[in-house]
Amino acid sequence: MKFKMFAATVHGKKYFERNLPCQDSSDVLEFDDVQIVAVADGHGGKDYFRSDTGAKLAVSIAFEQIKIFCNELTAEERFAESGIKNFELKLWDKWREAVKKDWDERLANMTAEPRWQNVSEKYKARFTSDEKYIPVAYGTTLICAVSIGSQVLIFQIGDGSCVVLQRNGEFKIPVPPDAENFANVTASLCDENAYKKFRHVVLDCAEDSPLAPVAIFLSTDGLDDCWPIFENEKHLYKFYGEVILDNIITDGFASTEKEVREELLPYMTKRGSNDDISLAYLVTEDLNLLGRILGKKIPDMKSNLEKLPLKKIIEDTQPQVKQQAEQAREKLLPAWWEERRIKND
Repeated sequence: MKFKMFAATVHGKKYFERNLPCQDSSDVLEFDDVQIVAVADGHGGKDYFRSDTGAKLAVSIAFEQIKIFCNELTAEERFAESGIKNFELKLWDKWREAVKKDWDERLANMTAEPRWQNVSEKYKARFTSDEKYIPVAYGTTLICAVSIGSQVLIFQIGDGSCVVLQRNGEFKIPVPPDAENFANVTASLCDENAYKKFRHVVLDCAEDSPLAPVAIFLSTDGLDDCWPIFENEKHLYKFYGEVILDNIITDGFASTEKEVREELLPYMTKRGSNDDISLAYLVTEDLNLLGRILGKKIPDMKSNLEKLPLKKIIEDTQPQVKQQAEQAREKLLPAWWEERRIKND
């Protein structure tokens, strides 16, 4: 299946206002019959003082290793369990090499870096006395989806979400959960033996399979945290189906992507999680297929606000989260939609 690729990252309010760099990274890559999207979330805590660099390196190293993975292995070897595990080990090892190279290149000026001043005394001592702690400074999560021919490989370490829309119209989270992820604790590429903490899944894209993916969404926890934890999946499904995909069907990819990048994601970090947000997707280019799966008649849909009842849909589906920390999240998307309507009137 041929997919449309998209990735966007926005600077979170809580980092922007403290003059700290964005900790997220995202990107897309296409070569031969391979399409890739990835998101990474640097941890951002005071001891992870180069986690913004760690996230960028995670995405770039993942792309480099996927090229090798796809070009040097047969289809059978790629999707064998041993092949995937060897790939994850190599990715982790190359990320650590890149981290060490960056560390050495910046070592002379390290104490002049603004974020170094906030590193705990415990980790200042560790960073300057034992090389094994260097990866901690660059700690990050990573999620990547790789479409190769008739299959998709998804691998993940740490938090964030992967959501898939199947041909049967159901949304699923295909990657196995990680028991280490709770509250603010997550697995990381900087962990010792982190390659053992990757989770992965291979999806079959055969046209006759009701479980074949037609849309794959990756997000860092800055987007996930805009909804209540105990209902997170339900609201992510509605957000992707009734906001993102509805807009793609009615307004097209280019218009939707511009709006998501320039308006919706900045609004969500400001009114929702306050965190950096990264969103990436692979969505089928066949909008007629997408419309049938979602029950939309494309010829009847018009690209204007009067014909597109998203405001009501969002009002009906947005969670009521008075028991959550920020009351602003209750009206996150309805308020955004109203601002968008007024702006376009």
